[in-house]
Amino acid sequence: MKLLRPVVLLAVLVAIGWTAMRIIDPVGKDLLLQDVHAAQLDGQAPDSLVVFLKIENRGGPDTLLSASTRDASETIIYNPESDSGIPVPAGTSPSLASDGAHILLRGVRGEISDGRLIPIALTFEKAGTVTSRARLVAPVTPGDAAEHGIFGLGSICRVGEGEPAPAVSVRAEPLAKKEGWRIVVDATDFTFAEHLTDTDHIPGVGHGHLYVGGLKIRRLYGETAEIGPLPAGRHTVRVTLNTNDHRAYVVGDEPVTAQTTIVVR
Repeated sequence: MKLLRPVVLLAVLVAIGWTAMRIIDPVGKDLLLQDVHAAQLDGQAPDSLVVFLKIENRGGPDTLLSASTRDASETIIYNPESDSGIPVPAGTSPSLASDGAHILLRGVRGEISDGRLIPIALTFEKAGTVTSRARLVAPVTPGDAAEHGIFGLGSICRVGEGEPAPAVSVRAEPLAKKEGWRIVVDATDFTFAEHLTDTDHIPGVGHGHLYVGGLKIRRLYGETAEIGPLPAGRHTVRVTLNTNDHRAYVVGDEPVTAQTTIVVR
């Protein structure tokens, strides 16, 4: 077998090395978009859509900076909790959801019909631009959470007379070796019941929703949860208590929610 000439051999080695580098660390490799879907909002402009999705972050902490699509004249990340990007903790699978930060599309061009795929691009500080397509699904009916100081499109459950009146507080504790944060919730007149999720409402029973910088991180089925490291900055950690059917508890006119701040330098 003939030996490769030095120049050819060098070219092969460079190509192999470049391929290996791309496999090990391609842009967006550790950050994936999943379950991406869009919907019209009942009562809103017919050419407006909301987009919800899951962000699977297998890498380090990052920040969502912006969103865009060629199919709409305006793309907005709705998030009253932060105006300087949305923190995405390391090793988590948070969501842009109806009851938290999400994407608004205005001036959508073309026919809006079930099953249509709308290209969407999210730009992150470290991962760069990650693309996907949002499948159009059935319209969404907004709830009245925003009228009670809870941002998002969710619904509420007003506590009735004689029913348990839940209350909540929250704090964040750093984990050892800067490996993230432990979120500690103190809930009173409330029972966490994971096995009853998605079932009928039982007063004083349910689960929590955990948000960081407006991004829905996960549901809470107990009084502690851990999240991965966060990017540098000040981050609002918020917890709400919710019914088995995911409505936010409201006592009187006050939502059952609490917040604290994490500062990462």
